[in-house]
Amino acid sequence: MKHTKNKIIESALLLFNKNGLVNVRLQHIADNVGMSVGNLAYHYYSKKAIVEAIDKQLEDEITPVLRMEQEFPYLIDFDNHLSSYYNLLKQYSFYFLDVLEVERAYPKLHQKRKEYIHLMIHQVEKWLHLNVSKGVFMAEKEDEQYQHTALTIWMIITFWLTQKEVRGEKDDNEGTFKKVVWNQLTALFTESGRMEFEAIILPQLKYYEM
Repeated sequence: MKHTKNKIIESALLLFNKNGLVNVRLQHIADNVGMSVGNLAYHYYSKKAIVEAIDKQLEDEITPVLRMEQEFPYLIDFDNHLSSYYNLLKQYSFYFLDVLEVERAYPKLHQKRKEYIHLMIHQVEKWLHLNVSKGVFMAEKEDEQYQHTALTIWMIITFWLTQKEVRGEKDDNEGTFKKVVWNQLTALFTESGRMEFEAIILPQLKYYEM
């Protein structure tokens, strides 16, 4: 039974990502799995139940990432952290693309999303201040500067897929995603921070161009 439920979730996630949340019905999911709607309903009584199961799966994967605020003190750790976010974007793309649909149809899921948002922004801001104390980033020149920087990075991560769809850019790669995020930070480096960036992060970014 667990194998069948996993197949249903995998199929639904594939269809949601490909066609959008509102455009997928139980019949589509059942057809993709190769079973009747009645058999599918035995495992998940409604589309809402499937969406909630996917949300639980996402929660299990994103929670450890959001709790890593003490586990990525260095620039390379943050770069690896960006990889984790990028992988979540690709695996659950409908969740990030269909923001309004999720909010309107699944308010409890949207409330949980708001909690993720708060944690992510706080996480990035705390990392910025930690690296100020280490001499990697300069001190804030304006009040709440790093809070706003953290907000900008959250917007890039969360709406990365959306802005590409709006602009009609279908090609995507992790390197471009990371470069855009890092470009929000390069002007904030101290001399030693820039040296660390150029020695460790820049080669990683250039690797994606090969």
